Amino acid sequence: MTASQTFLSDKSLRKKLFLPILGLAVFSVWLITVSFQLLLIDIAQTFQVQVGTASLVAAVGSISGVAAGLLMSVFSVRFNHKILLLIGLFCTSIAAVAFFFAPNFDLVLIPNIGVGAGIAIVTAMAYSLIAETYPLEKRGRAIGWMVASTALAYVIGAPVIGIIDSIGSWRLVMIVLALPFALASLALSFFVVPKISNQNPQAEKEPFFEGCKKAFSNKSAVAILFVTMFSMAEGSIGFYAVSFFRQQFSIGITAGSIVIVTGNILASVGGVIAGLLINRVGRKRLGTVTCLTAALLTLTFTLMPSFSLSWGLSALRFWFSGMSSTAGGSLVIEQLPKFRATMMSLNSVFMNFGMLLASISGVLAIDLYGYQSMALILGSFGIVGSIIWISIVRDPCKA
Repeated sequence: MTASQTFLSDKSLRKKLFLPILGLAVFSVWLITVSFQLLLIDIAQTFQVQVGTASLVAAVGSISGVAAGLLMSVFSVRFNHKILLLIGLFCTSIAAVAFFFAPNFDLVLIPNIGVGAGIAIVTAMAYSLIAETYPLEKRGRAIGWMVASTALAYVIGAPVIGIIDSIGSWRLVMIVLALPFALASLALSFFVVPKISNQNPQAEKEPFFEGCKKAFSNKSAVAILFVTMFSMAEGSIGFYAVSFFRQQFSIGITAGSIVIVTGNILASVGGVIAGLLINRVGRKRLGTVTCLTAALLTLTFTLMPSFSLSWGLSALRFWFSGMSSTAGGSLVIEQLPKFRATMMSLNSVFMNFGMLLASISGVLAIDLYGYQSMALILGSFGIVGSIIWISIVRDPCKA
């Protein structure tokens, strides 16, 4: 009996807490990103830089996420997934402390290395642990909860961030909110998450780069990685949406929090529902509809003349984005069953490439042409991703 089978047959509290603790880990690594999304204008004002320039923190995080993902694609084949998960949470904890003490904008950029690495490592290892622990018919539902955990970082984090910021500042948010959650996740993961590594006994004898070689020689696997990149670039519109609403329609931080909460509640519910529908509808078909719809909504919501109409389309985009994330994650994890951890690590790399692509586009588009041009660029990325998904990606479980 394998380690995962033993753990899955265990009826203890530890087994019951496994998925919630993984969700908490994913939740905690996204809190700093939520803080920057909501308070981007305030951070820019603190250091007297433009909003587009301040969004460079996302670019730095994306670059470090790419580096961390590449390392995980190699190390995850031989090293324990739990240890790697703990390293990701530790990176986030250090980043929160460094943000609190950063004296200038240049030193605000440096801690985001830990944020990007934390997101890349924790996300990849959480999905890999799910793949190694749950049978095929239950993975979609578990992945739906991971998507929901990301969205809940916005749902729960946004209003709390607004309250803390009103009392102190964005720095206080880092030390009072982001740090405690990261440390709590670190401690709970240490005690609850089982020591499960690659289930293939030959994996430890494989060359370090064997998983990457297999991934890049598989047409469907390569295609879905590019879908991840373009979809993540399109989904990054959420990072700029609050700043758009605040500047375009003169809403305050409280209203901005409501925008984030509403959108991410819909993303969370959409992700969970998609997990329930996957076995019935199919990963490929569900992803086709939801990915394309989200991209079309990104193309249009910034063009609306009123806040209510623009916000409504933006909120609807969150719903379809949450569903497409579950469908995409469920299909990525099945591309290379022998090297799932490698595949999920590479998926984190391309996810960060997508955020980097979006952040560079955001800096140029917002500062030079405005939010509408940025939405046009990011929405177009989503359309490209949808075309690749429809034409090249296949579902191995249907082969």
